[in-house]
Amino acid sequence: MPSSVLRRAGRWLLLLACALPLGAQSAAARTIVFRDACRPGDRLTIAAVGDLLFHKQLLAQAFQRRGSFARMWAPVASVLKRADLAYGNLEGPAADGVSAFGRPVRDPGRRLDMRVYGYMLPTLSFNYHPSVLDDLKASGFKVISTANNHALDRGALGVDRTVDNLRRRGLAFTGTRRRGEHESPWSTVTQTKGWRIAWLACTYSTNGLPDRHRQVLFCHRQKDEVLAELARLRADPRIDAVIVTPHWGIENSHSPTLKDRALARELVDAGAAAVIGTHPHVVQPWERHVAPDGREGLIVYSTGNFISNQRQPMQRAGIIATLELARRPGGKAEVTGAGFVPTFVAIGSGHRVVENSGVAPHQLRQTLRILPDGNRVSLATPFAFAKTCGKTPLVAGSRVLPPGLVLAGLKVRPHAQGRKLRRSSIGAKRAKMKRKRKVRWRRGR
Repeated sequence: MPSSVLRRAGRWLLLLACALPLGAQSAAARTIVFRDACRPGDRLTIAAVGDLLFHKQLLAQAFQRRGSFARMWAPVASVLKRADLAYGNLEGPAADGVSAFGRPVRDPGRRLDMRVYGYMLPTLSFNYHPSVLDDLKASGFKVISTANNHALDRGALGVDRTVDNLRRRGLAFTGTRRRGEHESPWSTVTQTKGWRIAWLACTYSTNGLPDRHRQVLFCHRQKDEVLAELARLRADPRIDAVIVTPHWGIENSHSPTLKDRALARELVDAGAAAVIGTHPHVVQPWERHVAPDGREGLIVYSTGNFISNQRQPMQRAGIIATLELARRPGGKAEVTGAGFVPTFVAIGSGHRVVENSGVAPHQLRQTLRILPDGNRVSLATPFAFAKTCGKTPLVAGSRVLPPGLVLAGLKVRPHAQGRKLRRSSIGAKRAKMKRKRKVRWRRGR
């Protein structure tokens, strides 16, 4: 056999070995399980969704007679209500009477006036009627992130009024604060069933809008502050677990950046029980990371969109991530189970979030290629987690593919200096056809 063929075969074997730890092609190798999954102790369940992104079409739907925001996700609301805690990322302010320029104006009420609520293209200056917070709370949400790239869409006043509206409704939030509250923590603590769970949100950017009053926590720019807050929460004996919810990544890319991967692992090492990311508008892989002290943490790089008017099929596909935490008496809690319910935004007479049990088969297949498909759960049994009781976990759990690897139709390239990642099975096929045509043309000359 020619040496060049052997070299190529060796490279492919090496790539395959990196991609599939323990060489497993079985379902077990595509399942994230935890060492202490079956240990005795109290348990708490969490449901986490992705971006709550209300474009003007969704505002118009909610403002209809007998309309509401909650009706958009009513088909999957049972998961949120069954969970002990439900989390989501509110992608924009909920500030009454604030214009697109961050100035106080008369509030129009529940009306799409394109000044306070709504926006004129090409700008995407989001703002939602505060009734969205009532619908979120009524649906079972206990905590939301307000740290994202749209946090300052209505300026400092928009942040202030959003914070006021959240506090007025008793809905916990993390990642932003009012002007002048520099001594207030960025985090929040939820209490349920005798558990105290701390939440800490941060964002990669505010779309270039200046944060003159230090109202938003930035993941990378203020990494030291993020880690310090995390360490403080981890050291608090009253806190059972800390969950960090970064808003990061590259839009429409299924691949987490190397920078975000490094930060995620650093967060787990510093004490986070789980890291749940948003922003890319599409799902990204999961990872089970073992900290130097032996703790196991779950990293969900992106849950995708929960609700939005983004029309690409991959943007309409998301997940509801479900987690189980367990604690020993006198000890901290750790993740002992993880699952996901595939979702899809169905668009017809209105927008509805439904379980993707086959509604969008291509997107379901893509989701199951990207995520550990052995962790898939259903709307009927969202907390029926995969576990290996009494056994060592079968796989380290990382589904992050090595840079440059082609596997299951997904090409992943390393992120470099903010350049947008390009990965597309369709694009790969087109490139292959183009090469074939070029070869035929050369042969015919």
